[in-house]
Amino acid sequence: MTKSIAIVGMGVSGLAVLLGLSQLSKKQLAGVTIVCFDDKDHFGRGIPFQEDVDEALINSPIDTISFDYRDMGDFKAWLIAKGYAVDRPYVSRALYGQYMQERGQELLDQLPATVVRKRVDHLTYLSEQHQWQVHIDGEIFGQAFDELHLACGDLPTIDPYQLEGNSDYIRDPYPIKKLKDIIWKDSSVSLIGTGLAAVDVLKWLLNQPVARVFAFSRSGYFPTVRILDGEPFEWVAMTDDKFESLRLEDYFSIEEFEELLEKELQALGFQNWENACETYLASGIEGLRLAETYPEELYRLQALASRVADWFSDLWPRMTHSDRQEYKEIYEKAIINLRNPMPEESADVLIGADKSGRLVVLNQVTDVVANDEEFDIIQKEGEVCKVSYVINATGYHLTKANQKKATLLLQQLLDQHLVQIDDEGGLSVLAETAQIISPRYGTMLNLFAHGELINGVIYQNNSTVKIQQMAERAVAVSR
Repeated sequence: MTKSIAIVGMGVSGLAVLLGLSQLSKKQLAGVTIVCFDDKDHFGRGIPFQEDVDEALINSPIDTISFDYRDMGDFKAWLIAKGYAVDRPYVSRALYGQYMQERGQELLDQLPATVVRKRVDHLTYLSEQHQWQVHIDGEIFGQAFDELHLACGDLPTIDPYQLEGNSDYIRDPYPIKKLKDIIWKDSSVSLIGTGLAAVDVLKWLLNQPVARVFAFSRSGYFPTVRILDGEPFEWVAMTDDKFESLRLEDYFSIEEFEELLEKELQALGFQNWENACETYLASGIEGLRLAETYPEELYRLQALASRVADWFSDLWPRMTHSDRQEYKEIYEKAIINLRNPMPEESADVLIGADKSGRLVVLNQVTDVVANDEEFDIIQKEGEVCKVSYVINATGYHLTKANQKKATLLLQQLLDQHLVQIDDEGGLSVLAETAQIISPRYGTMLNLFAHGELINGVIYQNNSTVKIQQMAERAVAVSR
């Protein structure tokens, strides 16, 4: 009997599922049919890698990102074959999207797959048959599916100051190219957010005739600047063997984490976590300048943060809620800033704009208030900064607080209790298999979620490598 598989969403996550399916044996592939759904604008690219301005860079060097994590040199090889220069470590997101699209098409041509370039707007679970019906444009697609993979990472933004509805408030700056329609001359602009998404927007804005750009976030920290070259080292406490032994345990405590972290820090030459943060991290532009002063130390801290994020893919679900909260309060802000660093060339733009006075990083913003023709950015000491536009660059998140802003498809699944939002954000899934946990049916053996949809249960599930590895697990369990 042939097994029918649907993949809903064909960006990074959907392609990762397709890649996982391609690893099946010829005999297994002979027993499946695959249908891939996504609208024509995002098919093969997704949201992060759509056509956009050149300032929007991938934040990983070209030799550390790939369509297939088993061949990390493939993207660089593709660039060379296409005649692109590879003397710079970073290229535009759009160029990586072109690469993904081409490699995805090559894979589709090799598999028993059908492409439907339309957006899915509804799903129906046939509980007696344990199958899924897909609805497009209000009509049922021609076949039911035995297995369905949700890879639609179109998540809502968070509106922290309730500004939505104001004409000069931009709730989502992506794609950045759409901002070209606004007349920026002599305007003052404020950006909510200082993460990687905000950095791309800042760089573009600073190339426009904007009088001044203000940026702020709750943490006040930019990502660190990626250090590409450092002395090689070996792990002492956080070894592969140690990780494999921890994966066999049912419970992982904050005390175990802290013991391992402190041992590793000392082996790397650091006094302790608190001292490392105080010495090598700082808020605002000052934090970017530290890369020039402490490149070797930041290189090691960035590697350590990546190690933590990789381990937590499996260990995070084994921690209690209170332990997770303690981790978030003490470690998470710094781990994210170290694990998701920005390119040096991006930091240079921001440092230069700060020096010229065109970029101002605000501290301790308490509120943003919309008036008739402008916005008031209110700081803790009562100082008010007036701007013409406010851009929300805090990123995309699916939480219980903003689920009503989710896509109609996600809202339908939530309303019918087929899926639920996890306390950590994103959809609840079994971490080992990415199978969705439904409040109505329990664990759904034939419904999987991927990528940003499960960035919550799966810690920092926002790298192509991790998304591919998780998709591979999901495909393996369903065979």
